Amino acid sequence: MNHEVSVIHQISFLAIQTGIILLAARFCGKAAQKFHIPPVLGELLAGIIIGPYLLGSLNLGLLGFDSGIFPLPHDSSLPVSTSLYGIATLGSIILLFMSGLETDLRLLFRYSVAGTVVGLGGVIFSFGFGAGLCMVMLDVGIMDPRALFLGILSTATSVGITARILSEKKSIDSPEGTTILAAAVIDDVLGIICLAVVMGLLGVAGSDQGSVNWARIGMISLKSIGIWLGITALGLFFAHRIAKFLKFFRPSAQYSVMAFGLALLLAGFFEQAGLAMIVGAYVMGLSLSKTDIAFSLQRTLHGVYDFLVPVFFVVMGMLVDVRVLGDWEVLKFGLIYSILAVLAKIIGCGLPACFMNFNLLGSCRIGAGMIPRGEVALIIAGIGATSMMTVNNVRIPVINAQLFGVTIIMTLLTTVIAPPLLSFLLSIKRKGVKKEIGDLSLVHTCFRMPSEFVRDFIFRALVDNLRLDGFRHSEIDREAGIINFRKESMTFTLNINGNDFDFESNLDEVMLIKTAMYETFVELHKNLSELKKMASPVGMEEAILNGSAIKTSQEVLNLPHIIPHNCVATSLKAKNSEDAIRELIRLLEQNGRLLDAETCIRDVLAREAVISTCIADGIALPHTRTTGVRELVAAIGISPEGCLHSDGSGAKIRIFVLSLCPKFAEEPYLQFVAHIAAVLSDENNLRILSGKADSAQIHQLFSTRK
Repeated sequence: MNHEVSVIHQISFLAIQTGIILLAARFCGKAAQKFHIPPVLGELLAGIIIGPYLLGSLNLGLLGFDSGIFPLPHDSSLPVSTSLYGIATLGSIILLFMSGLETDLRLLFRYSVAGTVVGLGGVIFSFGFGAGLCMVMLDVGIMDPRALFLGILSTATSVGITARILSEKKSIDSPEGTTILAAAVIDDVLGIICLAVVMGLLGVAGSDQGSVNWARIGMISLKSIGIWLGITALGLFFAHRIAKFLKFFRPSAQYSVMAFGLALLLAGFFEQAGLAMIVGAYVMGLSLSKTDIAFSLQRTLHGVYDFLVPVFFVVMGMLVDVRVLGDWEVLKFGLIYSILAVLAKIIGCGLPACFMNFNLLGSCRIGAGMIPRGEVALIIAGIGATSMMTVNNVRIPVINAQLFGVTIIMTLLTTVIAPPLLSFLLSIKRKGVKKEIGDLSLVHTCFRMPSEFVRDFIFRALVDNLRLDGFRHSEIDREAGIINFRKESMTFTLNINGNDFDFESNLDEVMLIKTAMYETFVELHKNLSELKKMASPVGMEEAILNGSAIKTSQEVLNLPHIIPHNCVATSLKAKNSEDAIRELIRLLEQNGRLLDAETCIRDVLAREAVISTCIADGIALPHTRTTGVRELVAAIGISPEGCLHSDGSGAKIRIFVLSLCPKFAEEPYLQFVAHIAAVLSDENNLRILSGKADSAQIHQLFSTRK
């Protein structure tokens, strides 16, 4: 068109293009799933079909598209419009941001040694094979950007494709599965660092003059690695502060958008610093992955992800010039590149695994799991297609149409080969390790449910209980049976195996888990007669107090505020436990800490009627959730003469710790109960409380972090 196109017409044209892309992506993605092929390959194929090199440039004059719906631009090195590629770039940013959020740092650190060795081996062999092949096929040196890019492309691992196979085979928590996931994260990180360095080197090593300023290359490499590691370290250090700031902007939809905004800012900063935008996006996601809002971000941004990511993959398909696939040299290059890419991972990852307690079968499983390149390779290829280098004083793309075709062949073949190969190796009923080694840093806390019905009821109530205490959880995948819970620096995992609950945590969180389960049992005893057939949870409460004084995570507990100094009674007048509870509630009312004392009394006594909180050693821990308070509050009472149980049975009670929590607010209720249990499990503390301690000493005892 010779005349100037109006802005409105350009926008409407972009809207039509985007709509067609979304429809084609969904259709081809679903079709790929029907044949058990990853949807990403269907989306890539959709881009090839509707792109400017096939149907996209067909003359549709009757519909007003003389040059086609996806015409080849005349003023750009890209085969798609700048605005469309801009939307695709947003897709790559959110893809890497979400990948960073999904990174399990605890898993990464737990298997860091084996994962680092395996990942490093995969990177070295893959980079060497990829760059070496390019040097032979194109007759260039190792510092040529094309050789460097093909080396980096070969290092990438699509952990999503492998994770799906591991999940289907119930092997995601196996030694091979955890090592694959940790190694995939590590080799992606190493690949991103290499990409950052190469992006900084493009202006140095891109000419064909034969001279390379190694001092300048060294400075650029140090700068790239320094920026990456420095900002990653800062992000991880300030992660919880960033999350706390974002949570001021509730609900989750608002702070999720702000988090994505931070990812865009960091991506732009990295691009301005000479690094790739996806590096910045991954760093922001990785930083927030250790916070309790990570799960909320994943759920809330899922819609944005579903919109932008398919656009990215379809546009990547549009960059493929199908005409070059008819070139035998391109096909030969692509096939050799694919074979070397497969061998590089099997040898580079499998060989080091043999020295990390894995046998031949386990090493082959790890090597096969690292084969698929998928979306990561496509992102790097897209960056290479838009990055320029100088050859014979002419600026050309680093990844031209021929090399992009080679990349697509390698991506397709490695992604299609890996799933059936890994599935076959996992179906062999033999262990992949030479010797079983348990993780001594983790504690397993197990509970057995009497039936599937009770299990599901307990699970739903437990999730609600922890949510009210401020914990966030990952997506509930009943098939995999693995749910992660997180709040601030506290984190633990629930594995559901049949009717068994197996909690995996650090020693610090054991008492919190026991308290949460106990409170869940009590709540359900109020309403479900089936649960009364279970063993009484009173035994669990006694077990908690009789156990060792486990350190609890109390960073979020403001103990002096929860336990007012003027709400400690050293001489209760009550003669029985019910009157003692009333006396402590009235004490809180006198000090202005309640909304409605009568409601508090009613709710506490209703809970006591289900299962008494009077336990061994003359201790009672009356507590409940109620609408009678605005915040978590507690009162402590000592009865020198001792109080009888309300029904007149049992030994006298001398120590009362009453705690009340808002019914529907997020408060660290379970953590506080666990803290009180830890204090009272210490024999020295019990001797102090049984003596003649004054109110200040008692307040100090309960309000001091252990």
